[in-house]
Amino acid sequence: MSMQPNVRIAEEASLKTLRFVMLSVFLIGQASVVASAHADSEFSAESIEGVWGFSAAGTIVPPAVPAATPAVAVGTMTFDGDELCSISDTINIGGQVMSRTSMECTYIVNADGRGSILAEFPGDPGPTPLDFVIVNDEEELRFIRSDLGVASGVAKRQDS
Repeated sequence: MSMQPNVRIAEEASLKTLRFVMLSVFLIGQASVVASAHADSEFSAESIEGVWGFSAAGTIVPPAVPAATPAVAVGTMTFDGDELCSISDTINIGGQVMSRTSMECTYIVNADGRGSILAEFPGDPGPTPLDFVIVNDEEELRFIRSDLGVASGVAKRQDS
């Protein structure tokens, strides 16, 4: 009987790993399709200039936290068109809710519409890295965390 819980835990871990791999392959494929559809376009930092509303959900994983912890966030991202940004959000990490604004935030946009954001928030142990792709005629960003947070989100342009 003592082997059954360990087998069940191993099966659940394997299933979670499989789901993560499948989701990663899907997201990479989607980003490739979107990027190739815009192959004629040249994207730049100015492509996302303005204010964007976003929501995101995921899990913060060890060693960032002692145990895997669910997290959700909603807020705004503001891009200046010259690789500086600001993120203000309300985040819920395992039931602890806080509002915050980035102290520093920079971004880059590649010609193919993919890019990255690096934001530093007060009290965080390090910067938050995000990778994104521009979609929907430059009206939407789809992004993921690229560190010890397994999370994804969508941002939509608030101003035209």
